[in-house]
Amino acid sequence: MDDLELERWVEEVRENICLYLEGQGIKKPNVAEWPAFEVSPYFSIWAIESQKTPGQIGWWAFSGDCPSDYVSEDGSCHPRAALKTLIKNWEGYILYMRQGIQPPQTSIGKGENLEELAELLDSRVATLRSWEKDESLWNEN
Repeated sequence: MDDLELERWVEEVRENICLYLEGQGIKKPNVAEWPAFEVSPYFSIWAIESQKTPGQIGWWAFSGDCPSDYVSEDGSCHPRAALKTLIKNWEGYILYMRQGIQPPQTSIGKGENLEELAELLDSRVATLRSWEKDESLWNEN
């Protein structure tokens, strides 16, 4: 991916994150201009400004070859910590989905084929976990 392709990818993903967050009820999310972490063109983590405390990160959003999602900032203020939270959340979702049940307080897809989606999500979790543990990916982040 050359620089121009990367810039286009970042713009597209940022726009998708904004639309996703608005669809989740976050009005006018202030999404960073560039991902806090990315493995382009597969995955990215975005800092979202707090609406209660402007100038601070309130959430982290995730997008790529996986479901879009977001988690609250936990005080660590680092995308790696946010990724750990996402992985933990998704592992919990998979337990329900394998039984054909939507996870509590969330919805995955339209509620159809949850068992199949659980396997896809599980494979994404494995990839994200390997990235989260790979020190070489985090040296500069």
